[in-house]
Amino acid sequence: MRRMSDLEEIKKALEEWRKNKEAWPERREAFHTDAGIPVKDLYTPLDVEGIDYLRDIGFPGQPPFTRGVYPTMYRGRFWTIRMFSGHGTPEETNERWKLLYKEGETGFSAAVDSLTFAGVDPDQEVEGAAHEVGKEGVPLYSIRGVEAMVKDLPIDRMSVALVVEPLTSAAVTSMYFNVAKARGLRKEQLAGTTQNDILTMTIGYIPWGSLKPADLLKLACDLIEYCTPMKEAPRWNPINFTTYNYREGGIDAVQEIGMGLANAVAHIEEMLRRGWKIDDFVHRLAFHLSAHRDFFEEIAKYRAARKLWYRLMKERYKPENPEAYRFRFHVQTAGCSLTARQPMVNIIRTAYQALEAVLGGCQSLHTNSYDEAICLPSEDAVRLAVRTQEVLQEETGVGSVIDPLAGSYYVEALTRELEERIWDYFLKIEEMGGVVEALNTGWLFGEMSKAFNKRRRDQESGEEKVIGVNCYVLEDEEPTPPFRTNPRAAEIEKERLRRLREERDGRKVATLLDQLRRVCERRENVLPVVSELTAAGATLGEITSVYREMWGVWQLPFVA
Repeated sequence: MRRMSDLEEIKKALEEWRKNKEAWPERREAFHTDAGIPVKDLYTPLDVEGIDYLRDIGFPGQPPFTRGVYPTMYRGRFWTIRMFSGHGTPEETNERWKLLYKEGETGFSAAVDSLTFAGVDPDQEVEGAAHEVGKEGVPLYSIRGVEAMVKDLPIDRMSVALVVEPLTSAAVTSMYFNVAKARGLRKEQLAGTTQNDILTMTIGYIPWGSLKPADLLKLACDLIEYCTPMKEAPRWNPINFTTYNYREGGIDAVQEIGMGLANAVAHIEEMLRRGWKIDDFVHRLAFHLSAHRDFFEEIAKYRAARKLWYRLMKERYKPENPEAYRFRFHVQTAGCSLTARQPMVNIIRTAYQALEAVLGGCQSLHTNSYDEAICLPSEDAVRLAVRTQEVLQEETGVGSVIDPLAGSYYVEALTRELEERIWDYFLKIEEMGGVVEALNTGWLFGEMSKAFNKRRRDQESGEEKVIGVNCYVLEDEEPTPPFRTNPRAAEIEKERLRRLREERDGRKVATLLDQLRRVCERRENVLPVVSELTAAGATLGEITSVYREMWGVWQLPFVA
């Protein structure tokens, strides 16, 4: 990027500057990023030596996509404001969605409760099940819950994300498709995403009665196959590799993207094994990343992730569809960075993390509400979270130029360093047989455990500063009043299921459940029969109970 004579001159001047600087002590002996990458005191053209602009950085919308996946980025269209929301009952969630739609939200994301996540009906004989109804998200136990959630909302003009995992992805997604069909809409018209991520169900959050990793992979790929190569819902993203959920457990930026790439490869290989070609499906794979506390490292992480996806596609899979090379991702600000103490400070944390996501080139963004460390978001808190993004879009000018930090000596050097470290970590997982084998042996659990314990020690020792927790603490802080979910939610949902079972054709449901057992035994795609089941009024728990009956429940390989 510069002549050799220029670099020699800069090198001499830098050495002289460092000599003069010796009389000025620094705050600490060494500085490093959140991922442990050493940070120099100053970055110069010497740190980007060997970086070729056209080869390594390029232009937006062109390989290697370092500067963004689309030529115009936010000059053409702002990122989608996609808030993660759901609570109490489907009717209450519907009210919240209508509020957000009015306030300017452009994409919706259905946060589900823990029973929906685990595929359990509230009236099943599972200890404590009824207490969890609507507590962490919206309960979607049957097609009638989905109907109530989207009532009077223009789902033909909305993009909706269903935050469910492989165990329940077929059932909940088909419920949504069947609701659209009842409105006279075709699946081909619908835009949205199903999370459907096997690592979220294994290392991100482990629900009651989870399936073995190989069975989760099979179910995840069933939905990919059904939506994309089978062309049942070609505009739908059938999977969202949610590295955000693993990052919440304490891992760093390198591990986050390394695990995400390895997870994607496991699904790609399974789809190829089924006889599909890479161009049949890969363009619909999406990612959900975290925006964490290290400002520049997170921005460099997004840039490195785009480069690495392009490299993976180009070197290993060679798709012909140019869309397959674009690494498209949603970002969520870091929930684990939020504190119950001095919760208003969370507004500041979220704003900076949102800026990371935008400067890094995200396609959609969720900004956390300031009270989420205490409770599900209140209306005032979620409105302020939406306003945070709207201020970025309308008042800061950050969307006026594409990839404005490109060319920064620090950002380019950090992007290259992260690219190398992430690729090495990805290959490490590949060498042990991929993510399924890394789950079966317990290695990934070990990685999560070590990361969690390190972060806990760093916060307890004060090495990692957390305002309001281990520094700048207020002794007489007034507690923030929590938002409470509907105390009658369990009663309401049980009654909804009682009426459904009374009104449906029970014999038809039983016949279809037997058909699902045969499909599971032959390990065929479950979507066609599950779609019939949800249309007929089968409940989520009835469908997932067949999976557990036929394939068994996973015994987790915890390691010390």
